[in-house]
Amino acid sequence: MDFIRFGTKKINFEIKRGNRERSVAIYVRPGTEVTVLAPRNLNEEKIRMILQKKARWIIEKQEQLRNHGDSNLAKEFVSGESFPYLGKNYRLKVVRSSAGSDGKCKLVNGRLLVETNGNSDAESGKIAVRKALMEWYLEHAENKVRERLDRFASQIGKWPASVELKNQVRRWGSCSHNGMVRLNWKIIMAPLSVIDYVIVHELCHLVYPQHSSEFWQKVQSIIPNYKKRRDWLRGNGLIARF
Repeated sequence: MDFIRFGTKKINFEIKRGNRERSVAIYVRPGTEVTVLAPRNLNEEKIRMILQKKARWIIEKQEQLRNHGDSNLAKEFVSGESFPYLGKNYRLKVVRSSAGSDGKCKLVNGRLLVETNGNSDAESGKIAVRKALMEWYLEHAENKVRERLDRFASQIGKWPASVELKNQVRRWGSCSHNGMVRLNWKIIMAPLSVIDYVIVHELCHLVYPQHSSEFWQKVQSIIPNYKKRRDWLRGNGLIARF
């Protein structure tokens, strides 16, 4: 683990190299972990210079995670926990179900309300709560993604061959050579502006498969401030651990 300094602050970081073409990605994790994904041939001094330029942003992001990072922790699926939806955190409330409403989740008065007829403190009860939340998230992700995708596909003039919501480990989205767009269902936890960026990013790959200058120009023509939204993704990772 290496480090840089920003004023009196110390930023520890780890470099992971891969088959990236040019860009460097910085991921700030809960605690003090900073991971830098870099091309194999990029020298360490250049990486340190990039980190130094982003140091203020990294410090601010670490502070945010210390103050509001409970949504990034592994979940217990019990009342009081925080779950993000469209960029805002909502507290979970688990209640005993009425007849016919077991395993249902809904957003009521600023809370994610899950009804269950089991023991919510038992492992089986937590599994049922998790399942209800997953179904709720997936339903809302499906509706929101379809709505936004139709809008931006019309602007770009390209429609994917198919769209899938997946539980991707590292990616928010991907576009295959045959025009299939895959989006991480957890994208519904991000702000709408960020959802739009991910969708536009993948749709632009239907026109430009590589991250070429033409590709980024196309993205910018649809979302002028895409860099700000991309930075949000890099700083927040895959928002909640299910």
